[in-house]
Parts: sequence; structure tokens; C-alpha cells
Amino acid sequence: MLGLSLAFAAGGLFGACKGTDANLEKEKLLRELEEAGPGGKAQCRPGDVSPCYEGPDKTAGFGGCKQGEKRCGDNAQWTECRGQVLPAAESCNLKDDDCDGIVDNNFEKDGAVCFIGSGSCKTQGVWHCAPDGTKAMCDAPPPTRAAEVCDGRDNDCNGQIDDGAMAGTGEACNTGRPGVCAQGTKRCAGGRIACMANQEADLEICNQKDDNCDGKVDNNCLTPEEAAQLKAQRGQQ
Repeated sequence: MLGLSLAFAAGGLFGACKGTDANLEKEKLLRELEEAGPGGKAQCRPGDVSPCYEGPDKTAGFGGCKQGEKRCGDNAQWTECRGQVLPAAESCNLKDDDCDGIVDNNFEKDGAVCFIGSGSCKTQGVWHCAPDGTKAMCDAPPPTRAAEVCDGRDNDCNGQIDDGAMAGTGEACNTGRPGVCAQGTKRCAGGRIACMANQEADLEICNQKDDNCDGKVDNNCLTPEEAAQLKAQRGQQ
């Protein structure tokens, strides 16, 4: 009996204890990893650490994007990739959010010169990102508006040149031409006020007027009916 007891104490007969079930499972997985190759169930060697990144190619290292790491658990499976930063939609914020190497692409460059309006209404400023990052905004001051005058400029900054009522226009005037072409109205034309005829030269009609503005009354005149017929033939109104 004494010899048998000593044999058990030394691990004889049946061998020494191989360890816990967990250790046996870990050893089994390690053997699978070594023997199965790429198609095996085991993915990694427990305790290993590997860099990882799940974003598009050539984006890690640009902007805020960076690699993370994954660890091999006791089950010989990789954990999720932790610590990685992936690309996001680009905002106007002086950052490269989508990690393509370009800051604020598709937005006007911050600090670049910009203009509002045109002509005499144009003002200058610079581009800045809006607080919410959705767009770039030009900080040019609003144009100074003035009463519209006949000078070839858009004084009131409404996008139209020499439009509307202007000082010095609308008054009756004499064009200096003969016949019905003499009566005119002061109007703005080409950036200056001019006396424009209210009626242009027309066919001479027998009506005691100089309709064709040649300085002669009813010379070679036509009846109203004849004038209408002639205009119809010419395609005139």
C-alpha cells in the first residue's frame, strides 16, 4: 500500500494532472490555429494584438482618421476594432472630415476674397464657414443704396440699370425735328437724359400734318385707307 500511495503522489500510474478545462480548451484552439490554416475555426493566437481599420483605402492618416487595434481573445477570435476613427461627411469647419487630404473640399476656401452685388453695388469681403458648418458665407457688407439717376449705373441696387422714375425724366420737350416728330419726352437713354420723339416718322396721310417728318405737310399724301392697305402689303401695323 505504501508503494501505491507513493506512486499516486508522484503522478505515476495515471500521469500528472493536465490542468483546468479552460487551459485544455485554449491548447486545443492553439492546435487548431496551427493545423487548420486560413480555413480553420481559430482566427488568431490568444493575446495577440493587431492594428485594424475599416475605412476606405488611403484615408487612414489623413484628417482625423486613424487606425485602431483588435485583440485576440481566449477563444482565438478577434475582438472588434477599437479606437479607430473613420471618415465622416465633409463639413465647413477647417477640418478634413472625410479624410481625403483636402480641407473643406466643396466649400469656398476660408479667408478667400468674395464679393456681393455688381457694378457700383459690389462690396468685398472674405469667405467664412457658417456656425453650423453647412456652408461658407461671404461677410461682405451690404451695398449702399441710393436714388436711381440716369448715369448708366444701378444706383438703387435692384439689379436694373437706369430703371424707374428718375430725376429729369418724364418732362415734355421738343426734339428739334419737323412735323409730328417734334413733340417728345425726356427719357434716360445710354446713361444720359435725351429728348425722345413721342411719334416717329410714318406714311404721309392727308390730315394737315407732316406725318413723315420731312418738313412738308401732306406732300404726296395717302388716304387713311390707302395707308392701311400699303402697310398691310408691307407687313406693318
